[in-house]
Amino acid sequence: MSVLVVLSLTGFSTGHKSGGRHKSKSHSSDSGGGCSSSSQNHDSYTPRTTSTRRGSALQDGTALVVSCATEATPYATVEVTNPNSRRATFEIEFAFRDATARALDSEVKQVSVPARGTSNVQVKAGRAVIAKLDHCQVEPEADRVN
Repeated sequence: MSVLVVLSLTGFSTGHKSGGRHKSKSHSSDSGGGCSSSSQNHDSYTPRTTSTRRGSALQDGTALVVSCATEATPYATVEVTNPNSRRATFEIEFAFRDATARALDSEVKQVSVPARGTSNVQVKAGRAVIAKLDHCQVEPEADRVN
């Protein structure tokens, strides 16, 4: 008898199992609707999370050699472009090369670039490098650091 009291208090029916299950499913969908305020709170939180993910999922930038080092200007200038809607720091891989494309010197530099803007970074070359220098090379993709 106490089992019947507990079952009737919890909303289960012993008479029709399929009806009880159906009611249970109905309650489940009703509780989903009843919890809609919780879902709405969760949904209002989700865009912030999505926004944060989008904010952290920045694209890589691009790098271009603007000028190579010479005796008169012993440094190369590289322009880094940021395609993102917020400031980001990028890492570039740069090399001074001789006529056979052998690296005389190479560096990895980081540069902070404003949103949808460009920044220049200079890479110094020593006299020994300039004496054998044929061309400067930068990887065209600037890897995003943050």
